[in-house]
Amino acid sequence: MALSKTPTLILDNVTIAANSASAASTGVDLNDAVDFGIGYQMTFHASATKGARIDLYADPAGASQNFTIGTYADPCDSGDVQVDAGHQVQGFIQMQRAARYVRARVVNLDTGQAITGCSLWAIVQKP
Repeated sequence: MALSKTPTLILDNVTIAANSASAASTGVDLNDAVDFGIGYQMTFHASATKGARIDLYADPAGASQNFTIGTYADPCDSGDVQVDAGHQVQGFIQMQRAARYVRARVVNLDTGQAITGCSLWAIVQKP
């Protein structure tokens, strides 16, 4: 059985203000997924002292790829991005794949500086 890994841009080149979160990403369908992760790229301000967190949210009903993340929704998974002040960082975070539909948000943990050029890719492996 051959497996395929398909990267899909789900958040494109956004700026995230200090101490806030990005808008929700495009939804990702994990039906039949055997593996799943999120690739990221973002730039930290030269004066940044704290990093970012990528939160993954699931549709609790498993009904829609375009579900709304509620104000008090808890993430089903998350991963930290370490600050590298003044530099663009990129990497990959392994995420759980139990949910049918998921969306992501990036949280800027720095209280004084914005994150720029933030993009996310969903990388889903399927048979």
